[in-house]
Amino acid sequence: MKSIKTKLALFVSCLCVLLIALVWLLTVVLFEPSYRGMIRSELSGKVTAVAALLESEAAQEEDILGLMELVKPLMTSGICIEVSATEECILAHDYRSPTLGTQMRAYRAFFVLEGIGDDCQLHPSSQGIFGERTQTDSNLALLKRQETAQRGQISETLIDLSASPYRQQQVMGLITSSGYIVLASTNLERVDQAMEVVSHQLILISVILLGVSLVSALLFARWFTRPVSLLSDAAKRVAAGDYNVRVELRSQDELGTLARDFNYMTGEIAKSTQLQRELIANISHDLRTPLTLIRGYAETIRDLDGEDKARREDDLSVIIDESDRLSVLVGSVMELSKYSSGTEKPNPVRFDLAELTADVLRRYADRAEKEGFTLSQEGPEELEVFADPVQIGRVLHNLVSNAIAHLSEGGAVRVVLSTQGGRVRAEVIDNGSGIEEKELPYIFDRYYRARSDAGRRGSGLGLSIVKAILVAHGAPFGVQSAVGQGADFWFELPPPAQK
Repeated sequence: MKSIKTKLALFVSCLCVLLIALVWLLTVVLFEPSYRGMIRSELSGKVTAVAALLESEAAQEEDILGLMELVKPLMTSGICIEVSATEECILAHDYRSPTLGTQMRAYRAFFVLEGIGDDCQLHPSSQGIFGERTQTDSNLALLKRQETAQRGQISETLIDLSASPYRQQQVMGLITSSGYIVLASTNLERVDQAMEVVSHQLILISVILLGVSLVSALLFARWFTRPVSLLSDAAKRVAAGDYNVRVELRSQDELGTLARDFNYMTGEIAKSTQLQRELIANISHDLRTPLTLIRGYAETIRDLDGEDKARREDDLSVIIDESDRLSVLVGSVMELSKYSSGTEKPNPVRFDLAELTADVLRRYADRAEKEGFTLSQEGPEELEVFADPVQIGRVLHNLVSNAIAHLSEGGAVRVVLSTQGGRVRAEVIDNGSGIEEKELPYIFDRYYRARSDAGRRGSGLGLSIVKAILVAHGAPFGVQSAVGQGADFWFELPPPAQK
């Protein structure tokens, strides 16, 4: 498979070749037809303008000299304009020769406005007894006037092969409704010879341009793909386990954005990997403790207790407690894995959050009475939301249990429900020891323990499970706390009307 660098270089090279071919097409192939078309268009405009002038009211009472004066302003350098007429037109206007006074003859030139000079094929110069003179009524000119009268208009290219190099002259003719015959002609420059010279030059120019384009394409491809190569090398290092790699791209284009996103990704992977290592280390430590106790007390029962029933029952109670602790820890790990991996997806339905909250608090009523703390619920008696009631119940259980774990004697836990900004907000507020400000950003991370929790019982995964569930719901959540002022854990859910 070709690399991006090779593909890009080939693309730029092909583009340059295409541009060179386009220059050849426009310069060599299409230039002469375009040039001839432009000449024909110019002559057609001249013939039409002269014909319109001859048919105008201003020309009706003019003699031949008057007609010539009318047409003169239309003459331009390089173009020959001549006017003649049919016999009917001459008789109708009684046109006479300005020099002899005799009636003009049909198809003989009234006047010729020569802009070409000696090279005009219609009006060549000849040597007479009175010196060199222009033949206004050459055989070729008479022929073209008669053809124009017969066909209405002509457009031809005259070629004189007797000259070296040969000459070409474009002729256009038009007969008016009154019988005036107008011919306009101009020499065609030697475009073919010029194109031959240009073609030889274009060969050299094309070779130079092709070489420059190939080198430029390779350099451009190398420059363009360098950021991609850096990202590829960095990705390989990440795959090998180096999560501290960073790609330094200072460009502000899409590749620069990709590099910043890549750096952000590697940073998140590094943090996730670190948290995973800490999770495994902490869970391994917590698993080792109950397992060691279970094994130790089991050996004590086997070897030492004998007939001491009371001591045996105490040791068995320790084994049962540690087994329960072990089950809670394993269950929490499995639950967190289930929610974090997305295998346990939310099944949102419409339910009453106030009723669910009351049910959760009832389960802690006996414990509150025994341990001397209070539980209360504030807010509307009915407050419907659109979410998964089982998972949201788990969130409330974890938050209430977490709040109770940090109460001092005579403490209180309040669950406050309200509506804010079109969403339903639930807050679990305690008056416990509070959380240090520096610990707040990490309180929902896996196995993070705050507020001197190192000696407390529990899996340390309760708030991580809360985070996984609320993230799956797309629900905002957070915590507000200060040392000695308790904590306020909150989350928000959408009402049914928004779904």
